[in-house]
Amino acid sequence: MVKDHPDYALEKQHLDYTLKEMNQIITSLEDDIDKRTAQMRVSLEHKDQISTYVHSMMKHDHAEKIYDMKEALGSPYFGRVDFKDDDAVDYESFYIGRIKISRLDILTVKDILVFDWRDPVATIFYECQDGRVSYDVLGKYHYSGDVNLKRQYKIVEGVLQKISDDYIFDQLADPKKEALLADPFLTERLLQGTSNKLKDIVTSIRGEQNKIIRETLHQVIIIQGVAGSGKSTIGLHRLSYLLYNEKLDPQKMMVIAPNKLFLDYICELLPEIDADDVRQQTFIDVVHEITQTTFSLHQDEKAHLFLENKIKDSRRDQLEAVARLKGSLEFVKILDAWMDKKIEKFCLKLKDILLFDQKLLITKEQQIENFMQGGMLNTPYNERVKTLSGYIKFRVRNFLEVLEMEQRRKIGSTDKTYEQYSQQGTQFLAGHFSKWSCDDIRTCYKEVFSNKSIFKILKNKKLDIAFIAEYSSSILQEGNVEREDLAPICYLSYLVNGWNHIVKFEHIVVDEAQDLNTLEFMILKMLSKNSSFTIMGDLSQGITAYRSIDSWQVVMKEVFSDVKSIYREVNYSYRSAREIIECFNKVMPRGHSAAIPVYEIGQDPVYQQISTENEAVLAIRDAIQKFKEQDCKSIGIITKMERDSVSLYHALQQEGDNLELHVITSDTLSYQGGISILPVGLAKGLEFDGVIIWNASDKEFKNNSFDAKLLYVALSRPLYYLHILYRGNLTPLLKR
Repeated sequence: MVKDHPDYALEKQHLDYTLKEMNQIITSLEDDIDKRTAQMRVSLEHKDQISTYVHSMMKHDHAEKIYDMKEALGSPYFGRVDFKDDDAVDYESFYIGRIKISRLDILTVKDILVFDWRDPVATIFYECQDGRVSYDVLGKYHYSGDVNLKRQYKIVEGVLQKISDDYIFDQLADPKKEALLADPFLTERLLQGTSNKLKDIVTSIRGEQNKIIRETLHQVIIIQGVAGSGKSTIGLHRLSYLLYNEKLDPQKMMVIAPNKLFLDYICELLPEIDADDVRQQTFIDVVHEITQTTFSLHQDEKAHLFLENKIKDSRRDQLEAVARLKGSLEFVKILDAWMDKKIEKFCLKLKDILLFDQKLLITKEQQIENFMQGGMLNTPYNERVKTLSGYIKFRVRNFLEVLEMEQRRKIGSTDKTYEQYSQQGTQFLAGHFSKWSCDDIRTCYKEVFSNKSIFKILKNKKLDIAFIAEYSSSILQEGNVEREDLAPICYLSYLVNGWNHIVKFEHIVVDEAQDLNTLEFMILKMLSKNSSFTIMGDLSQGITAYRSIDSWQVVMKEVFSDVKSIYREVNYSYRSAREIIECFNKVMPRGHSAAIPVYEIGQDPVYQQISTENEAVLAIRDAIQKFKEQDCKSIGIITKMERDSVSLYHALQQEGDNLELHVITSDTLSYQGGISILPVGLAKGLEFDGVIIWNASDKEFKNNSFDAKLLYVALSRPLYYLHILYRGNLTPLLKR
């Protein structure tokens, strides 16, 4: 009972005092709005636009504060920390909440009733595990000191319901074992189950998470986080922190997500942490914005071959080589070489222009000089063409204008030269540029593969250039592109048309970043104003490694070598119970850091062998029923292939149990919660109370790195309950 806490009376008194002060502040703000409304009328009468604008802005600011304050009345704060600076004598109590609550005139720190979780002083609350803490303000002022109390509260509708002073990670007696969580508030949160939308972690941010969230702007932060470590949430909370402290324009901040399904999953979190105006896009959205073109994606044959376990398949090896080339910075050299050839070819075709009875000469050298724009290397090709066209048109029209002025001075002259030359000039201008039409980006990209000579610059001489050119050309001829073509097309668009229409971003957050290749990272860097990134991913979940990165070092050295980069690992897994973490740690690819659990429920994963598909369907129905009895609100049935998800969905529907099932495919735009059937490739980033793995047999999941990553993703989706079905023999990955 909360009333049994020794400080309950004092804490209730403080809460009542805070709520009373908040209501007084709201009243004061409302009164000030009324005064400013009256003052605005006077300013308008006197046509004082500056005064009117100031009062209008203050009214808007007050209205936002009133809204936030009223929202916070139900729970004004969630934490308190008692801190004594090294230079001070006494401890001070700081209360931490979702928003800052302060009197209108802040004269001393006492006028701040509650600090915003993003304020520098909140670091004390989040990082005081060992009783000592330090924090910086504005990057100039450093404070350090002692903490003798950290207290957490549960306040609902203005009523104090729970107080806890227990906050520290306690190591188990055996230091070789994982550290389990001793924070009752976080434990309660973790045991609440899942939602169909990602939620904020403001009240339960851990020390290692807080350090990443509060890293400064103008650098690249790479977060390697195990499944369930909260890396996505950390990155999104970092956005909110930067918006609050750096006063950035949210429209110049961007979140790059793996698919529309994931964007739907995080859509409710961003408004909760005051980041709802941040741009949210997939890489394909970015491509569309850059190129202003919609591309039809070719069905990924490589993914199918990998999923089918075509290990010794020459076709698969060839396609993987194509994908890796197109995703590398080596391919940038190919595109640059193509552009150099195109510019050279254009210049060679230029000839002296002689017009008007050889009275106007535009030499080839003059044309080349204008086309090359004095040696400027970054000018887009089509802009060069337009510049040269403009130059030639100017020379022709200027000649005619001068001639016309001279003829007008000759009073009574019957000279028809101007009329003749004017007609000649019109005909010239109408015909000369007919072959100079600006190329569209699709045509340009096709040209790249029609010129095999430019591929000779590649270091890897073993690449089958003929296959690469033929394969790529055939897909382009069909009107399609592959995912690996999108980044090269973006870069080609930069070379051909330029990106003047693109807004540069002040900070970019990239989630599931292990699925991007180096060229895609380079494109994102080109979209950045200051090379400020938060990049989150898990190489153990790199199920598209045949076309994406396999090391963070590659990103840091090849893409961001010229900027400050920080690498952080987050190995505590807050999603799954210890029993499940121990299971998916078995299949984690070798060389990667194991996940560390923080809570347990005492129920091991269930392994069930099945003989037929009908038996499997019955087993799934039984498992769903047991999960429901255990109060699971979300259940995931995860298959290896998308086609298996669809067929399993229909098989379960035919059973007539009136189960409300949702099948998730690559075309699905929103996550509905409840019971979902989905392929493992779309399960990344999602979580469920209980998960059923469809057929973890030795035939489906072989003992190789690709299948290990797939199974790792599938096994790490549940919070509490895991039921593994397999037909025949269990995969050797789970026998490690």
